[in-house]
Amino acid sequence: MKRASIDIGSNTVLLLVAEVEDNEILRELANESRVTSLGKDLDINKVFNEKSMKETFEGLKQYREILLKLEVTPEETIVTATEAARVASNSKVFFEKVKQELGFNVQIIDGEGEAFYTSLGVVSGTALKDDTVTIMDIGGASTELIRVQTKPFKILSSVSLPLGSVRCSDWLKTKVFDQKIREIFETNDISDYYTDHLMCVAGSMTSLGSMIKGLKKFDSNEVNGTRILFSDFLKFTEKIKKRTPTELLLKFPFLGKRSKSIIGGAYLGEVMGDCLKVKTFEISTLGLRYGTLTTGGIDERFCK
Repeated sequence: MKRASIDIGSNTVLLLVAEVEDNEILRELANESRVTSLGKDLDINKVFNEKSMKETFEGLKQYREILLKLEVTPEETIVTATEAARVASNSKVFFEKVKQELGFNVQIIDGEGEAFYTSLGVVSGTALKDDTVTIMDIGGASTELIRVQTKPFKILSSVSLPLGSVRCSDWLKTKVFDQKIREIFETNDISDYYTDHLMCVAGSMTSLGSMIKGLKKFDSNEVNGTRILFSDFLKFTEKIKKRTPTELLLKFPFLGKRSKSIIGGAYLGEVMGDCLKVKTFEISTLGLRYGTLTTGGIDERFCK
């Protein structure tokens, strides 16, 4: 049977349509990404800005057309929204407009739900040797750390930190990055997540993985499973931090609008790798929308 899921994040809106049997993805029919930056200036304004809402709405409108061509209705599509929607005071009004005009029923999920479905997506689609793994999901406005038992699948612990690539980009511009990072780690103990090998999902780390591999066009199959020494990651990010978004876009065209926030993601990757005592990163292109697709719905206990 066909299933579809949409992940409305703080930086991107992602679509996945696939054929699923016995909660296993057999074949992807559509895999789309739009950078709409819903989390932009969120810490300052506490609302979605008009431009981001317009771009998100247009992206969802395009997804609606793709779904209808694949004979999947907006009403049966699983649509989740994460940290930016949890923070923005106008998120429910915006999503009501989306429901009325496009037919999508957007479910705002909490940090625990985000961790559950993200890690389920990674574990269900990856051949893992270890009994437990630590997963890092860097979004636009939040970063989830998840400790997972792989067989049988079980979340051992998780924490949602209020820092992401878009937020960090804003903090770098206003020169409060170091202060914000210090405040967050003074109030959040992440020692349970120390690990030599860290599984990394979501756009910032998958894009950085693609950049490190020197790809001009993003290829999910090429990037998925890539292992990077943390020392090599640091050497690469040190180089790109000197580049402007325009220069990065010219060298890595697949970045698109993400070129404006990728440096924030690079700084955050450095901080997290150092704090978690990481030796190697492993990039996974799977995640939240894969997890919700395999389950076929959202458990109400995760809904805000």
